[in-house]
Amino acid sequence: MNVMRMNLCMALAWAFCVALGVVVSADDAQLDRAKELYRSAAYDEALGVLDTIRATAPSPEALEISEYRVFCLVALDRKDEARNAIAALIAANPFYELSEAQASPRVRAVFKEVRKSLLPAIVQTAYAAAKAAFDRKDAESAAGFERVLTLLRDPDLSSNTDLSDLAVVAAAFRDLSAARELAAAAPAPAAVPSAREGGPAGESAAPKAPEPPVYRDGAPNLVAPVAISQTMPPTHLAERRLWTGAVEVLIDETGKVLSARMAMPVQPTYDRQLLQAALNWKYRPAMKDGAPARYIKIINVRLDTRPNCTMLVTQQCRPANSN
Repeated sequence: MNVMRMNLCMALAWAFCVALGVVVSADDAQLDRAKELYRSAAYDEALGVLDTIRATAPSPEALEISEYRVFCLVALDRKDEARNAIAALIAANPFYELSEAQASPRVRAVFKEVRKSLLPAIVQTAYAAAKAAFDRKDAESAAGFERVLTLLRDPDLSSNTDLSDLAVVAAAFRDLSAARELAAAAPAPAAVPSAREGGPAGESAAPKAPEPPVYRDGAPNLVAPVAISQTMPPTHLAERRLWTGAVEVLIDETGKVLSARMAMPVQPTYDRQLLQAALNWKYRPAMKDGAPARYIKIINVRLDTRPNCTMLVTQQCRPANSN
């Protein structure tokens, strides 16, 4: 009877939206229906609805559909299917986090267990891809090794001693990649004219000064730069969710930002605003052996566009204990 009432309410809501001229896609309506079924503990029916739309729904709806499939499968105690669904989410984005407001403690526990078991293989795969890019002299190899290092810093890998040496190797290849790209970007030295070609006899062109070295965390006798102004642009993202990413900046010997790029994208519109803002950041420069030095700094980005959870707002909201 509850399901019949729910279906009737959904039909009335659809008619009301049409009357007002509100455009609602069929997939959106089906997803909303699946959420209501899940909240009313009709897990089998919710799963059936989700399975009819998950093959065609575009991102980010596809991510939300995948989330609710996991919720339903865990609630139904279909362990193997739940683990496979979680594995697919993590394979698509190893940095993905479940919403604390929507996912039950049981779902989060299963998710954490599966993710922890998969992370070592994901790290190895990411390293192999970065190394292959390095061997091809691909400009993106440095970003690939940085991704490996970011994964290795994950708390779920803190007790994994088998990967401790990989961090040293990945950092070395990352620095080699960055140095190679800087060398490739440097202009070629001008040819020295000979007297036969019309140049003054005995005159030689002045050699071009080499690019200064660029340092990262871990270099000996290095003091990292300190932010003087590092203001993030305001957030105007309509979707309610937790957003994460990272921006990489090259800081010169005066503390000025020479360049910025997204090491891990957040959202296309916000990424453009963030890169523009980063060029105006100012730092106390890094010091290497007591002298100012160039430095590549990674700044993690965490945006939470969810409203605070209250007695009236319980879905897609920010828990009181969230950072």
